[in-house]
Amino acid sequence: MHKLVAVAINTGAIVTCLATTLAFQLPRVNQKIVGETPEVSRKIVEQEKTRLKLLSQIPPQGFGFNNLIAGTTFLSYAQYFGDDRAREANKTGYSLSPSYLKVVIDRDPRFMLSYLFISTGSSIFAGQPCKSIALYAKGLQSLSPEQIPEAYTVWRYQGMDQLLFLGDGEAASRSYQNAAEWADRATFGSDALPETEFIALSSRQAAVLLKQNPRSRQARISAWGSVLAAAIDKKTVEIAVTELAVLGMDVKTDRNGRLYMQPLSGSKAASALNVEVTKKVCSIE
Repeated sequence: MHKLVAVAINTGAIVTCLATTLAFQLPRVNQKIVGETPEVSRKIVEQEKTRLKLLSQIPPQGFGFNNLIAGTTFLSYAQYFGDDRAREANKTGYSLSPSYLKVVIDRDPRFMLSYLFISTGSSIFAGQPCKSIALYAKGLQSLSPEQIPEAYTVWRYQGMDQLLFLGDGEAASRSYQNAAEWADRATFGSDALPETEFIALSSRQAAVLLKQNPRSRQARISAWGSVLAAAIDKKTVEIAVTELAVLGMDVKTDRNGRLYMQPLSGSKAASALNVEVTKKVCSIE
């Protein structure tokens, strides 16, 4: 009897959280149509903090709702991240990014699309790369290349964040080596066109380069190039272009609208050789 009561209580908590999600989302749509004041934007952020806290308190099993929770939370995050007016004009920032993504990965670590947003949302815009690394580590515990062929991308994302935002070339080298090994083990269907051979090769090259020189400028250029190639919004493209310029690379567009890099010349190229790399140590929480 006590077990049935506990199940009922927990299920009620889940339903309450899901109802809260919808209740917060519906007025959000109307507010975006009529425009938001800074006060409204700040109020919405506080509501989202409360909602995300409630979602994080749901039992791990989720009683069958985990995929639904992950999906609705990711949609909410996409709306949050894409609302430039609230984030920038109204100065509410991106600090909730890691919280959204943690809920998604806790509930569905195989939701591969969410990992693409960790570096951009958590490391670049929220400025919380240590939380990004924790999210990658949590997700990797539930992934394998035999079950999800593209799982190697998570190791690559982690390596990029360790290199670019923590200045930890040694850790990045290990992540790239793991990416290469997982790419070797990936099993694709017969109708797929995997690029795992190239991924494995480039990952191994990065691993070796960083093992020899953890502060490698070339490895950082390659990593920012990967950020540029995977960019999901204009702001990330602009940041990557700026960082590549600091490293002595100019980003151009060819006749077909594709981006490519070429070395800068003159004093800008010379100054790029003296770029300092500061290593950041994440505290264990």
